[in-house]
Amino acid sequence: MAADDIVDSLTRFGLSEKEALAYVTVLRNGSTTIRVVSEETDISKSYAYDIVDKLAERDLIEIDDHVQPTRLRAIPPSEGIENLVSQLHSIETQLDDLFDSESYEQEKFSIIKSRRTIFTQLGELIDAAESEIVLALPASALERVEASLRAARERGVFCMLLVTEYDGETPIGESIANVVQTWSAPAPVTLTVDRSAGIVSSADALLNSNSDEYAIYHAEEHIVSSLFDSFIANYWPMGEQVHVSRPEPLPRTFDSFRHAVFEAALYLLDGETVTVEMDVRSTQSVEPFETVTGTIVDVKQSLVRPFSNEFPTQESFVVETADGTFTVGGSKAFLEDFEAERVTLKPMADE
Repeated sequence: MAADDIVDSLTRFGLSEKEALAYVTVLRNGSTTIRVVSEETDISKSYAYDIVDKLAERDLIEIDDHVQPTRLRAIPPSEGIENLVSQLHSIETQLDDLFDSESYEQEKFSIIKSRRTIFTQLGELIDAAESEIVLALPASALERVEASLRAARERGVFCMLLVTEYDGETPIGESIANVVQTWSAPAPVTLTVDRSAGIVSSADALLNSNSDEYAIYHAEEHIVSSLFDSFIANYWPMGEQVHVSRPEPLPRTFDSFRHAVFEAALYLLDGETVTVEMDVRSTQSVEPFETVTGTIVDVKQSLVRPFSNEFPTQESFVVETADGTFTVGGSKAFLEDFEAERVTLKPMADE
């Protein structure tokens, strides 16, 4: 690394430019004098005294004033940098005390113009996913996020993947999503994560480094919901299903209602009977949630083929209990009889 680059890096670590220049001079000479530092950094001798005192306070150099002229010795860089880091950690608690976390609000919208930054943001959101990923992107861009998708699946994250502009040749690993569809036509790049954040852009913004197009990052729940609704109604049905994961072993509790619907649909398609334990309350109410159990006799969904939904975004259970049959949707359901907060699927033998 060039000396100028080292100086720039040290200034980002909190040193002034003159301090960084003086420190590099001492490092280069190993043991030197104030006069040499003054001459090589082009600063006055009196100012050089102030600067080396500050470097000594930071535990980057040692000053031996028992000899004439005074000698300056560099502390080994590994120790010096460790000293700097320790000083930063020492004020962390004080800074946390000053930080008003209650008034802090993370940026909820941003425009991303750099192709590289779009890919970086896609990867970071996928890496942070805890329960659900819904993604549509061109086949030629798939390899840039494939490792992150695979890691998410290993964490148990439910993933729906639509590969657009598919050429029929791009390999698609079976372990990167619960359900994969391909479509030869172009479509917007769409990512939603945990129903809380996402990215939308044109495909050109992702594929063409000279494109004038851009991506939009958003972290508004109602926008994420609207984006998914558009995706599931307009683009997902156009795909050809090329991979579906095997059903998860039961019993299992799901954080994502959509994931629970997907898994129940797989079991019903295999002719298996699935029971369910849920915390539910009447839709559009503020009643407390109550735990109910029953047998899932039907699933309304458009996540995995064959679709069984009656309208584009329908995801619900038809549940049979000793008290009758009712429908259950996810959080904020409005057409079903109940909304569910927690869902545990069980095999019939567990009842």
